Amino acid sequence: MPTPNKIIEVAYEQAQEESLEEALSGLSSETIHDLRIIVDNAETQKAVLGVTLTSLVYKVFEPEQDIRRHQMGMKDGYSGRTFDTKYVTPFLKEKFPHFAMAESAWLTRSLEQPRPYNLDFPGRIRNKVLKTAFLKTLDRIQTDSELAPKFLIALMCLMLEARTQDEQLFTKVQVVSDVTIARIIDALSLHILHNYGRGVVGTARLPVLAIFSVYNLLMLDVKRYSGKRLSPLEAHTSPDLRTKSLGDIDVNNADNSCFESVEIKYNKPITADMIGVAYRKIRDTEIDRYYILTTSEPNIDDQESVIQEIEKYKKIHSCQIIVNGVIPSLKYYLRLLSNPQDIIDEYTRWLEFEYRHASGIKRDHLRFWQEIRQTVLNLKDPEGENAT
Repeated sequence: MPTPNKIIEVAYEQAQEESLEEALSGLSSETIHDLRIIVDNAETQKAVLGVTLTSLVYKVFEPEQDIRRHQMGMKDGYSGRTFDTKYVTPFLKEKFPHFAMAESAWLTRSLEQPRPYNLDFPGRIRNKVLKTAFLKTLDRIQTDSELAPKFLIALMCLMLEARTQDEQLFTKVQVVSDVTIARIIDALSLHILHNYGRGVVGTARLPVLAIFSVYNLLMLDVKRYSGKRLSPLEAHTSPDLRTKSLGDIDVNNADNSCFESVEIKYNKPITADMIGVAYRKIRDTEIDRYYILTTSEPNIDDQESVIQEIEKYKKIHSCQIIVNGVIPSLKYYLRLLSNPQDIIDEYTRWLEFEYRHASGIKRDHLRFWQEIRQTVLNLKDPEGENAT
């Protein structure tokens, strides 16, 4: 009997070797339609993909198990969460990180209910079309366990297809030196402040990546940062207390003490309370500057009270607490750079990195940035054609 890891490994290798047409051959059009729905929605509904993949792998591993009975507390059930945590989520993190949950798909409230995944499963999966596709897929597997290996390879082929399509979003472009700071700021503002709609989460990560990108360039170009080290970005959901970071972006001294830190707020005006929170973070450090930047307009809720708070802490700590907007700060930083045009490639690079290795940046963010590069910045690909 092959191990779960071997089942996953063999299916992945076969999915890479087979064409999509071969992988889907023999499956009904309705089956293919439902599998596509699961993959197409995986970016925003990773848990459904994770549970589907776990169910398929377990059905291959234990053909007699009713994979709809996903908890040990159910009669003749098994622990889908344990199996997922041990085998499936690690695989996704390695091969498809953008589709991977942090720990397990079963931590999602709508899927962890102690009810079998029958066609009448009451879990509140908001996307009704996706819910139907998910439950029908599991029903088909359970009805005919011999289909499980075929479904597993087909699902992985569709996941590989989605990953290949993503490559088109990372088109390399030729950035010319006459792209002005004003146009670059227009492009960044449009991307960061755009309303991506209710279903697209992760937009708050964009200003963090923009500021982090410019800091990567400042470290090489500005004397103030000579001998300093820019800390790697933490995950967007990591609490500061756990990561020991002072802000979203930290610049450290050679001894690893914090030299400068940036906290970024998304659509929240800066308040006096935020100044107090910042001081409590830095009071036991010798940090030189602490920035609080926001995408909100206006930047500050009550300017007089904020200034009073800054002045109060200035008397008891040498750190400069500086408040400003994200966009005005980007404009200032770009003026310090020898080649401000480099921010375009740098920002693109970090968008791509986060998309590939985390789950905050979504396809909508990448598609819109690609559109901005073509229209607002009018950038060309290396062959001289418009980027596609």
